[in-house]
Amino acid sequence: MNEYKKRFHDLEKEESWLNEMSEKGLALKEIKWGIFKDTYRFEQCDKKYVYREDYNMEDALEAITSPYIKFVTETYNCEFVFISAGKIYFRKEVEKGDFPPVYTDLDSRIKAEKKQFGKMVGWACGAFVIINSCGLNFYNTFNSDTVFGRIGFIFSTIAIVCGIICMVMFISAALQRHRKIKELNKARDENGGE
Repeated sequence: MNEYKKRFHDLEKEESWLNEMSEKGLALKEIKWGIFKDTYRFEQCDKKYVYREDYNMEDALEAITSPYIKFVTETYNCEFVFISAGKIYFRKEVEKGDFPPVYTDLDSRIKAEKKQFGKMVGWACGAFVIINSCGLNFYNTFNSDTVFGRIGFIFSTIAIVCGIICMVMFISAALQRHRKIKELNKARDENGGE
């Protein structure tokens, strides 16, 4: 089993990387979500696959029983791999023919990007709340001469630093999604709203 730690905020870049890994003879087994990076687990495989993914929280909650997953697997003659953090992964053997992107139009891609944007903004807001909570504790323990006060001060400092790092990371990801949404809206407008 091969493991790689990565974090993608762009579905197309992740798809491209998964397809490159398949060219190297590695088939995606699972993805374990991590705070800073996800762990991608691959197994050696003789088959070459084309991977496609979709960010669809509603269908991800329904899991394998989803009519959407059934529709995609039947329409494209592909297989459902698994669901991770709201993303649904599909793959198709290269020798079984073409596997176009799951998104059939720009509107569905824009919808998926907006979902990702909302998720990143939500995580950034959560980090902000943690920073503020720890900030109050930091302020209260700053002048304390007790052992517990000093320990609280140290933990508050660490939590604030970690919270700031997470918040910056999520804001950066949200800005990337926002730029992608603008690009897709521009492309849709250039194509006459299609």
